[in-house]
Amino acid sequence: MAFKEVFKSSRTMFLTTVAVTAIGFISSVVTARILGPEGRGLLSGALLITTLTSTIASFGLAFSYIYHRGAGHYFAYKKYVVNSAAFIGVLAASLAWASFYFNKEIELHQQLMLIVFFSAVAAIQSFFMNLSQMQSSLNFVNLLRFLAVFLNFIFLIAIYLFFEQVNFKYILYAQFFVAIILMLMAAQWAANNIFTPVANSYPPRASLKKLLRYAFNQHGTVMVGTALTNFDKIYLLKVGTMAEFGFYSVAFLTSRLIGAIQEALNTALYSKFAGKDEKELSHNVGIAFRMTFLPMILIALIGAAFSPWFIPLVYGEKFSPMVVTFIILLFECVVSGAGWTLAQRFNAAGRPGLVLIRQLVSVIPVVICLPVLPRENISVYLSLLMLLAAILRLLITLAIYPTVLKEPIPRLVPYREDMKKLITRLRSQ
Repeated sequence: MAFKEVFKSSRTMFLTTVAVTAIGFISSVVTARILGPEGRGLLSGALLITTLTSTIASFGLAFSYIYHRGAGHYFAYKKYVVNSAAFIGVLAASLAWASFYFNKEIELHQQLMLIVFFSAVAAIQSFFMNLSQMQSSLNFVNLLRFLAVFLNFIFLIAIYLFFEQVNFKYILYAQFFVAIILMLMAAQWAANNIFTPVANSYPPRASLKKLLRYAFNQHGTVMVGTALTNFDKIYLLKVGTMAEFGFYSVAFLTSRLIGAIQEALNTALYSKFAGKDEKELSHNVGIAFRMTFLPMILIALIGAAFSPWFIPLVYGEKFSPMVVTFIILLFECVVSGAGWTLAQRFNAAGRPGLVLIRQLVSVIPVVICLPVLPRENISVYLSLLMLLAAILRLLITLAIYPTVLKEPIPRLVPYREDMKKLITRLRSQ
């Protein structure tokens, strides 16, 4: 499968990501200006709980389905999907309820039931949305991603226009309603599209043990990755003020603007190659990595240079303290995205355990350093720790190629032929 097919899928994904990022950015600015640092911190805290619980509850079940269907295996498709969705929803709600024993913020406790139900709906929605990655064009995934931010933005504007004083819970209710709409859409799409028989008349059967083994290995990777991506926010939510958490969450979300290209390519690579030809997979992962890593570092440098003017201009002077944190997180986003591009070589080839190993090793500096971080300027130190973990993950991933896969270390700099093909492809589009 030629890279041009990955380019085509990732181009659509990238254009969607640009639209999603632009609308999400505008929504973030509006929300920050309406709620201020403390109100933005409360909203971010509630959304962090729903995101974490839905991610933890996923258990890799959707990706196991995608991999084994891609490999042409047979199993009880509908039974697997229905039972997985029910399990994920109940577990997410239970985890959300339990999370309140570790948080003492009164205003969040007042929204306990909303956050519990929101977590369940978000988890089921995410499960069906992940299943839709079976569609090689990724059209439905892109539709859901766009609708999520677009509908949230419409409701945000409506709330701003119809209420004199906007509380974070109004925005939370609106996002819960949008999540229900998207969950129903995704479930309907899955019912209509993912249960078609495999092409092979006598496909090999995948046992439940085999399905769960892949799911748990993949989920272990996701869990450690989630911990590495969110340890900073969890720690700050525990030890910092809501204003500090508001500053940091805005800095983090804004820094993710730079990851659009890598995110699009990574999703397209997994969708195209899960369970298929490893040689073609390795070739295309190598191209994606060398075509994005250094150019994205350059973009991060430019973003860092303009951020002292950009942040106060967009969010207001009261958000100026987040500038240094934002700069560090820009580079963390690029390095982390590059490492995840290379990790698709293992995930799509059915070897998520290799990614799990690199994730676990990169946890070591986090565990060692977190307890001794100074409380003053805690956001800066947390972002530096995230960058350190991202660099370590990338280095470990590069080392796995020659030591475990017996393949050359992926090239950092694009070949001249790569650039020519890219320019030709862009002109043809």
